[in-house]
Amino acid sequence: MRKKKYYLIGIAGVAMASIAGLLKKKGHEVVGSDQDVYPPMSDMLRTLKIPVFAPYNVLHVKTARPNIVVVGNAVGRGNPELEYVISNGLLYRSMSDILREEFIEQKKAVVIAGTHGKTTTTALVAWILETAGFDPSIFVGGFMRNINSTFKLGKGKYIVLEGDEYDTAFFDKGPKFWHYRPFIGLVNNIELDHVDIYKDLDAIKFAFGRFINLIPKNGLLTVSCENKNSLVLSQKMAKSPISTFGISAGDWTAKNIKYSDQYISFDAYSNGHTISDIRTKLIGKYNISNTLGAIAIVKFLKIPDAKIKKAIETFEGVKRRQEIIGEKNRITVIDDYAHHPTAVRLTLDAVRQRFHMKLNTGRLICVFEPGSASSKRRVFEKHYIESFGHADLVYLYKPFKAQSLQKRETFNGKYVSSQLNKLHTLPTGRQVKSWNFNDLKPMLLHMKRQFKPGDVIVIMSCRGFDGLYKQIWEVL
Repeated sequence: MRKKKYYLIGIAGVAMASIAGLLKKKGHEVVGSDQDVYPPMSDMLRTLKIPVFAPYNVLHVKTARPNIVVVGNAVGRGNPELEYVISNGLLYRSMSDILREEFIEQKKAVVIAGTHGKTTTTALVAWILETAGFDPSIFVGGFMRNINSTFKLGKGKYIVLEGDEYDTAFFDKGPKFWHYRPFIGLVNNIELDHVDIYKDLDAIKFAFGRFINLIPKNGLLTVSCENKNSLVLSQKMAKSPISTFGISAGDWTAKNIKYSDQYISFDAYSNGHTISDIRTKLIGKYNISNTLGAIAIVKFLKIPDAKIKKAIETFEGVKRRQEIIGEKNRITVIDDYAHHPTAVRLTLDAVRQRFHMKLNTGRLICVFEPGSASSKRRVFEKHYIESFGHADLVYLYKPFKAQSLQKRETFNGKYVSSQLNKLHTLPTGRQVKSWNFNDLKPMLLHMKRQFKPGDVIVIMSCRGFDGLYKQIWEVL
């Protein structure tokens, strides 16, 4: 291998920091820059001894003198470092290009895609392969708690990747997963999202259709029966064999489901074959479905049932996916990444089920920051009203960095709160109470007066929410 020097513009994002780590582990020299650098990625990059410059400055690139510049998808024209790269004819590539060229082309890619659930499912498939001795390479959009990392460079022939449908770079507006050459692909669900780049559901379907069509005839497409868009599109576009899954319908289904305070147990069933008494620490019915999808993949790879069961039972999940921060004064705090209305609803229902919250035995409190390109727009407001109705108390915070949006297209927390306060018929049998805030300090003061023993607080944000969970922890 010829050692190269890579310079990553926008290195502090999860995907870019992960590719930086993979390149470093492979033996390349890696350096990068970003406008701001925060934990946990700053900690990971420091541990890897990868130099990071902030903020952006042309001198950083000049001094580094890289062979290849990797441009993050959040970096656009006008960025001073990018302008220098283009003006001086430096070789630049996308993160997805480098991931394919340096890591995927030498291996067989297992790519997990879908609007929701792909991070957890990717991590679970990777962990099953890891514990079964496959020594896979791993690239996932969150910190796997079992390996305390977002990536791993393995010596085995498989690489397990999270297939992101978001755009690739300023010069390549196609989705990242078109670059990943899937040998095995999973499509969990397809819904409208990323409305800043997809004009409608048909545009999303087109992206996923092309991904499905990339899987070779000797590979496998695994698809959920619980999402009509996924199933119909797969049947239309797939050239590979298809294995379906779903709790009640599909090639792999779940039977004898039992919920407890510590785990969910079920039997996985397929065409007369049963894997009995599977236990997972993951919460929510939808994670049974995610687990079935993972099982469909690893059985295709002929992993024995006993190893599958052991891996699922020891799987610790992904940080910021229904992550229980802790309990203080009989109040539980959970940190979660949910930002799409469907993910919000499923997460709230899963938390309610796990903690058995019923009338007068505790309240489910949702604290939400619209931070993604879709959630800070008005397009999903009606869906959010329905989803937040699955909580008891709802705190809405101002949209993150929405200054570029016109007022008429920006998420209106005041309106959503007012509509929530009108709801009466709820799963809990009580009326929702909701408030909207533009500043953290008054929101925290208001929360402090509301909290009482038995409450479960779910903080939902696709970014750091200014460390809100730590501040809540302090006022409990």
